[in-house]
Amino acid sequence: MSMAAQPRAPLVEHGAMAKETTHRTAAVVELGSRSEATRVAILEAALRNFARIGFEAASTRTIAADADVHHASLRYHFADKETLWRSAIAFMFERQRQEFADEQHRSPVDPTTTAGVKEMVRRYVRYSAAHPEHAKILVHEAIADTARLDWAVSAFVRANTARLGGPLARGGARGALRLADPQLTGIILSAASQMVFVLSAHLRRVYDVDVDQPAFVEKLADGLVTLLFTEQG
Repeated sequence: MSMAAQPRAPLVEHGAMAKETTHRTAAVVELGSRSEATRVAILEAALRNFARIGFEAASTRTIAADADVHHASLRYHFADKETLWRSAIAFMFERQRQEFADEQHRSPVDPTTTAGVKEMVRRYVRYSAAHPEHAKILVHEAIADTARLDWAVSAFVRANTARLGGPLARGGARGALRLADPQLTGIILSAASQMVFVLSAHLRRVYDVDVDQPAFVEKLADGLVTLLFTEQG
């Protein structure tokens, strides 16, 4: 019994298909890269606006314009202003963590030694100078005593504070700190490091000093080390 001839499958141009698939994949990767770049631009613009005028006064339309994106693009990434604020805070603390980790990788310090803790203090001052928006945003929330501040402290600030607070406490136990209370030392360090750059416009008018200049930042860092640590430390 003869079998009916089966239709032959069409020849496939494998090279052309592979090339088309490669182009399609590259397009998806490029689109994803643009989308992530847009998201980062929105987050950075959000940090600038929340730092300058606070959550209540800032608008998503103004933030979108600052990021040079359409408002629809912002709403695609972030459903509302509250979501954007929380995402911006998470972005800010992750950026801080990464910057400190990169610096530690480039130039390791030992947090169990007094010399190491002193360098951690200097790095904290430099970070505060480079990113005044960090403290400005939290100051806005602290003045208004908001639930957003409760969330930020619970999610990030308390653990972040402990990263330097622990080495300071150990330094106090070694007698390396001028004050017996390491918590008070940490509060003074936090205020002195951050508020100088929050009040930069005020200090420029009163003292005719540009606190953003690298030389001033280093002078402040050295001054805090001198004030906080004993000569033996």
